[in-house]
Amino acid sequence: MGNIDNMNKVKKAEIAPLLQKHQSGCMVCGAELLYEKDSEKLACYYCNAKRRTNAFCTNGHFVCDDCHAQDALSVIRNVCLSSSEKDMIALMKRIRSHASFPVHGPEHHSMVPAIILTAYKNMGGSLTDDEILSGIERGSSIAGGSCAFMGVCGAAVGVGIAFSIILEANPCKAKERQAVMKLTSEVLHSIAGYKASRCCQRDCFTALREVSILSKQYIGVKLFADESCKCIQHTKNKECIERACPLWSEE
Repeated sequence: MGNIDNMNKVKKAEIAPLLQKHQSGCMVCGAELLYEKDSEKLACYYCNAKRRTNAFCTNGHFVCDDCHAQDALSVIRNVCLSSSEKDMIALMKRIRSHASFPVHGPEHHSMVPAIILTAYKNMGGSLTDDEILSGIERGSSIAGGSCAFMGVCGAAVGVGIAFSIILEANPCKAKERQAVMKLTSEVLHSIAGYKASRCCQRDCFTALREVSILSKQYIGVKLFADESCKCIQHTKNKECIERACPLWSEE
């Protein structure tokens, strides 16, 4: 990896105050993100905390996962704690329609468990708001880029988080531990069925549809993921696989 100090970076002092974070590309300036083989310790543009990272933009900006997800996590909490919606795809569309929610990012790792837990609660499942908040918090611990850097998509882990809470799984409960891992592996298999670059919308959609198919088997309740979802973000996603994606629409 070339020394980032040799890049043509834009200094904070030279950037006009931001009215909103960019939804795609670099959150600071919208420029293309670079993913390098080797990591480097950089200071977050917003909080100045230093973190090791493989990702920064062509202008040298790095945004840590905490700052990247901050506003979006508030949206997830507000929607899920106030909604009576039972369809998981409808919840996903509502959350992702908010202006502060990005096209890609670790926010989606919290969104998936929050949606599943909310839908389950609204179907009559015995869950508290605190358990939904616990799912959001656990999801926020999954690092950005985990699909490639860790070999497991955060959307699949988010499914595991949700069902761990529903089934009250822990490392010492053999049956529940096995069930959560088996379900997560089935969801991950479906996501990995696409030979494609990251698309958080596609991966979350795939995960929730798989949950709808498998939920009856694991928790005795069929969760719904029936609402249609046509992609309207493909122009913001330069890695879009277009017609190979289940969300692609010619309209």
